[in-house]
Amino acid sequence: MRSPWIAVTATGVAIVLGAGLWGTVGAAALAVSLATSASPDTWGEDLPVPSEPGPSADELEPPADELDPFAITEVYEVGADGTLSPEPTPEAAEVWAGIERVFTPRGAATRIEELRLGRDVSSDTMAWVSRSQSGEYWTFAANLSYADDNDYWMATLVHEYAHVLSLGPESSDTFTETCDTLWTGQGCLLADADLLTFSDLFWADYTDAPDADNIDVDIAEAFYAAHEQDFVDAYAATNVTEDFAESFLSYVSEDAVEGDDLLSRKIAFFGEYPRYVLVRERLRAELGWG
Repeated sequence: MRSPWIAVTATGVAIVLGAGLWGTVGAAALAVSLATSASPDTWGEDLPVPSEPGPSADELEPPADELDPFAITEVYEVGADGTLSPEPTPEAAEVWAGIERVFTPRGAATRIEELRLGRDVSSDTMAWVSRSQSGEYWTFAANLSYADDNDYWMATLVHEYAHVLSLGPESSDTFTETCDTLWTGQGCLLADADLLTFSDLFWADYTDAPDADNIDVDIAEAFYAAHEQDFVDAYAATNVTEDFAESFLSYVSEDAVEGDDLLSRKIAFFGEYPRYVLVRERLRAELGWG
């Protein structure tokens, strides 16, 4: 259950179809982390509401030009209770319902401030997300031309949700001027971040690894060619954040993996954390992947 290549910038992430050499590989998009203070049985259901309203749409950082963003034709504000304004079209409501299924209604409502939609078959971009200047809110954009396959779309959202669990304000500092741990392009990881532990366990021994904020396809391709057996797919070799997300998607979507090879240990990594175990159980039940 694999999705397409994604290009990443410091301000946003785009899910891109038909990226040539990558074929059908990793799916992703960047979003915010769940509050680590939430108890495991409510993880994802009890996110704190940000203290101040997010900036206006005009203040949001747009995706980079090289991402070939699709034309936006519908824009919806997300209310504190998760309702969309103005009244959404049936397609918009369906897209939002999918996001709520994966992120939980509470998680979607308290972290996504704007939903943007378009239908542009001339663009290879399936979706993108961009962080607001506050660092707490997100805009989520989807190209409706590629949202018709429910299984494919759900897999994309689960990968995105992995970024929700690993790159938010409880896991990284987006405003620091120095970074003593790992700079991901979306912030400096905090010392107790799960993604930093993942990096230390599975990326520290490489001498040819791409930087954690790498977006260069050629660099990722060369790294994957040298270590293909270590990754779920080619996209996972782009950088450690995408490896985390692709490995999480495999952990959720596949049956238990046995083995002591590096790839098996990556997927088993999530089973060591009760919060990820509970998220897996919820998503497999919700999406019928069990």
